[in-house]
Amino acid sequence: MPKPLVHELDRHLGARLRKLRQQQGISAAMLAEAVGLTQQQISRYENGENKLAAVQLYRMASCLNTPLAWFFQGAEQIEEAPAIRDRRGVYRVEPASGEAALEEELSILRAVWPTLGPERRAALLQLLDTLSVK
Repeated sequence: MPKPLVHELDRHLGARLRKLRQQQGISAAMLAEAVGLTQQQISRYENGENKLAAVQLYRMASCLNTPLAWFFQGAEQIEEAPAIRDRRGVYRVEPASGEAALEEELSILRAVWPTLGPERRAALLQLLDTLSVK
């Protein structure tokens, strides 16, 4: 199985790890022993040669008494994946009639209606009224 590609964020996290470790006067060997890794593996993380797993980052942050968020400071400039909620859905609905259409409508109502509060129910009813062909 091929080794996973290192992302720019992995390099950023590794650099932040090295900076924090050095600021605290802790050697790579000491940190490695504390988290159950080798000094070489800590060096690979710090040099951006290996991906830094979340569990390892969490353990190192705990050992260095630092919040996880500290490692991500400055990472805002790194290219991000687009948020799923920002993507517009492409919906295709095949025309249904008779019992199939009724079942489709009921399944939507069962899934959505109970999750809506009174204001959203009213807004949805108003939207449906606006969209209905008269």
